[in-house]
Amino acid sequence: MNQHSSRLLAALLALTVFGGAFAGVAAAASAGSITAQPAEPGATSTHTVTEMAGSTIGGSSWTGYQVDYQGTGADVSNVNQSDVVKIGIDRNDDEAGSTIDVNVEDDLQDVKSSNNGKTLTFSLGGSYALNQSDEVVVVYEDVQNPSEAGEYNVTLDINHQSSGSQVTATLAIGQASDTTTTTTTTSEDTTTTTTESEETTTESEQTTTTAAEETTTTEGGSPGFGVAVALVALVGAALVAVRKA
Repeated sequence: MNQHSSRLLAALLALTVFGGAFAGVAAAASAGSITAQPAEPGATSTHTVTEMAGSTIGGSSWTGYQVDYQGTGADVSNVNQSDVVKIGIDRNDDEAGSTIDVNVEDDLQDVKSSNNGKTLTFSLGGSYALNQSDEVVVVYEDVQNPSEAGEYNVTLDINHQSSGSQVTATLAIGQASDTTTTTTTTSEDTTTTTTESEETTTESEQTTTTAAEETTTTEGGSPGFGVAVALVALVGAALVAVRKA
């Protein structure tokens, strides 16, 4: 093997290894999620949980699901079977949000809370099979959010009876006062004179524009962008090696 071939092989090997590592990280990041609506502290809320079935679950019947809020301050004591808005499967995890391909509500047998309202368990009849990379989706109402704003770790577990499929998701609870304060200020400014009302509108528009620009900047600096740049650099190195030959 000549020097040119060695350089090209080394560059392509580095690109392959880096790309594989990135794919693994992306897959792990989508393993589980939990969101609250509304997300205000202490509010009675609807929670949406999702979890991807791993290799330990693939090929098994779906017989249960458990959401463990211990240590968060949330309370699921009032959640029962009638509070379940949606429970189903997103085959191959190819849909966005809480969209499902298979509705398994007809197989749901029981919903109960335990550990003083800190653990919620869904029992199913096992009529539906889960394949590896399928995503389970459960949406339920009547959860009391934690009393303080913050990010809380919640444990999700498909077929908790046999375990081996636990993942940790982050429940984000925000401040309740921000939106209320903004609305009150706008109302007071509008009731003064016409000139002041116009100035207030201009300030609101400027604030909105600034917020939008800041959001765009944050997304642009995400880890995914850095990975893309690294991949382009590696491809460029391989092409340079070929050209030098």
